[in-house]
Amino acid sequence: MRALHDKVNIVPLIAKADTMTTQELATFKQRVRDEVEEFGIKLYQFPECDSDEEDDVKQRDKELKASVPFAVVGSNTVVDALGKRVRGRLYPWGIVEVENSSHCDFTRLRSMLVQTHMQDLKDVTQDTHYENFRARHIHGMAHLALRSHNAAQREGDAAAVATDTEKLIREKDEELRRMQEMLSQMQNRIDARRADRSVEL
Repeated sequence: MRALHDKVNIVPLIAKADTMTTQELATFKQRVRDEVEEFGIKLYQFPECDSDEEDDVKQRDKELKASVPFAVVGSNTVVDALGKRVRGRLYPWGIVEVENSSHCDFTRLRSMLVQTHMQDLKDVTQDTHYENFRARHIHGMAHLALRSHNAAQREGDAAAVATDTEKLIREKDEELRRMQEMLSQMQNRIDARRADRSVEL
């Protein structure tokens, strides 16, 4: 959750909630809330109700916020509960109904995701998470481009230094060649003078 909380909306769930007693579930929910707060994990924040909303809407919103993390029970079977066909799980001690809000938070979760907060979830994803991702990505690309530019500049400086060094070496070679020619000419003159002197003698 720490790796994801600034990238996506997080709505925490407790799966297989029928494996715990009511007291154990309440304790576990509180423990999850405490750890979320301790580690600074940002969960999806339900928008506040307008002050002019009806009391039952405010009450439903309050129950929804109190249900986090949602304790859910899943089932792919339909069972008979007191003459009524319900989706749930059949145990020797009774039936856990998936769509009974006193058994689990599935109906609250479904209502939140599908009916009441779907558009807000989309808006938060678009306006907050995507824009944050985009800003980080652009910043990363700019940083990478700057590093590439600096590396190219350093390589260009190195190439310029290498070019200057080669030029200096060529100049020194040329100077050395000229000096050798001058020495050779001086040697020839000296030899010619010696030859002239020996002829005069």
